[in-house]
Amino acid sequence: MNKRSDTWFLVSAGVLFGLFLLNIFVGKAALIFDMEPILTIGDVGEFLILLAAIICFVIGVLHLETQQSDMKTKSANNSEEDI
Repeated sequence: MNKRSDTWFLVSAGVLFGLFLLNIFVGKAALIFDMEPILTIGDVGEFLILLAAIICFVIGVLHLETQQSDMKTKSANNSEEDI
């Protein structure tokens, strides 16, 4: 994979997690100020947003780890060829 897709997964994970946190803070502020919440996603919606954020984060990290292990393997193979 290229670096662009790896950053896309990590950015989307950050955006989804930010949306999850925004929903929680808006709900908490509505409770404190005794107002009606502006944004209501619901329990299932919160779960799905958090699940999507976790999946995107894991995919992004796994792609980064495979790239790093590929670079280590290539450098090890190059050093063996030099001997």
